[in-house]
Amino acid sequence: MEIVPLAQHHLDQATVLSQAETWPHRLEDWQMLMTLSQGRAALRDGVVIGIALRTDYGPDVSLLNMIIVRQSERGQGIGYKLMSSLMDKVSGRELRLAATKAGVPLYEKLGFESEREIIQCQGEIAPVSLPDRRISPAKPEDTHAIIELDSRFLAADRSALVQWLAKYARLAVVRGERGEVCGYAALRRFGKGQVIGPIQTQSKLQAQSLIRYFAASLAGQFIRIDTDSALGLMPWLEDLGLKCVDTVTRMRKNPKTDPRPAFGLCSQALG
Repeated sequence: MEIVPLAQHHLDQATVLSQAETWPHRLEDWQMLMTLSQGRAALRDGVVIGIALRTDYGPDVSLLNMIIVRQSERGQGIGYKLMSSLMDKVSGRELRLAATKAGVPLYEKLGFESEREIIQCQGEIAPVSLPDRRISPAKPEDTHAIIELDSRFLAADRSALVQWLAKYARLAVVRGERGEVCGYAALRRFGKGQVIGPIQTQSKLQAQSLIRYFAASLAGQFIRIDTDSALGLMPWLEDLGLKCVDTVTRMRKNPKTDPRPAFGLCSQALG
């Protein structure tokens, strides 16, 4: 077994690995992650048997994500080695991840501590009307303001992610009395359908308005939203047809910042 840098030619096998875990990621979703991240692959006789990614957000914060080991290869410390090879390069940074129940023991061994619960909500979304609040499509000139707002909420620099979303996703914004951006959300293709997230804004009412803005044209389509349990979007999301299908735990190591809970994650991998 050898550990090598993850490369584009590994992504077909990465997609197979994630599908074996019933994760919804398509090849296109892996390609997005690779654009924003770096990773390691564990190979046995040239075949990918394990993967881990690290996404760096500015100089202080990194996310570890997409940590998968083929079921037949587990129990040999491969996940530990993959993560250690990525963590060794960013010693001293704050590290974040979203952990499945099965992954929590490994991450605790690596020094991560549990924080909050994230609820995975999905289903065919019910018909809704457009919101009354001042929600509008983001303009190209809004990108800088969205980056600044996102950085304040997340306590990390996700400028590369926001720029990717501005190019490949639909962005909507909440505007204040003077026209300033005070919240935003994104809609993009992911997995079985589409995901609404990130959703970064001041209040639950604004978050609901951003969701309704996108949902108004998506009735009957498969939608996913990953939301922080502390913010209380459930059971409102259930009324829209988005049921809780799973939960994961947000964990951190070397905490240095104070990120806010998010009404919607871009994804469990990217926060």
